[in-house]
Amino acid sequence: MTHHRLNYVEALHAHGYRVTPQRVTVLDAVCRAGGHARPAQILALAREGDLHIDRSTVYRSLEVLVKAGLVLTAPGESGIDTLYEIVQETPHHHLRCTVCGRETELDGESAARLFENLERETGYRLTGDHLMLTGVCPECQASSNNQVVE
Repeated sequence: MTHHRLNYVEALHAHGYRVTPQRVTVLDAVCRAGGHARPAQILALAREGDLHIDRSTVYRSLEVLVKAGLVLTAPGESGIDTLYEIVQETPHHHLRCTVCGRETELDGESAARLFENLERETGYRLTGDHLMLTGVCPECQASSNNQVVE
């Protein structure tokens, strides 16, 4: 995954933010994480490029990058932690197994129909397009160890 296809300079400026070396380092780290990453993973990757970057800088940078529409968030396995990933060219959505942790991407067409139905039923105009649903995958359902982790 890469942010080089994104005009991150323009996106940051459009939202009133400066382009700082720390923000670019954090954006690079999110990209290098290659998918959903926890802040600790992002911090470790960011420190490979800047030994002096600290946790608070990573959190502040992530907040700015999310507000600028460059990074997406998703709830972690526990529902408490937050995962981050770079915005992709086409929206994508996930199913996560609460037993084995496996993630499956939903095709965009299925999610688009779901969003259309939600807008029609609720009157909302949905502006977010990143969805993470949890459940038990078919393999875990078939096994005798199908205890759901909440």
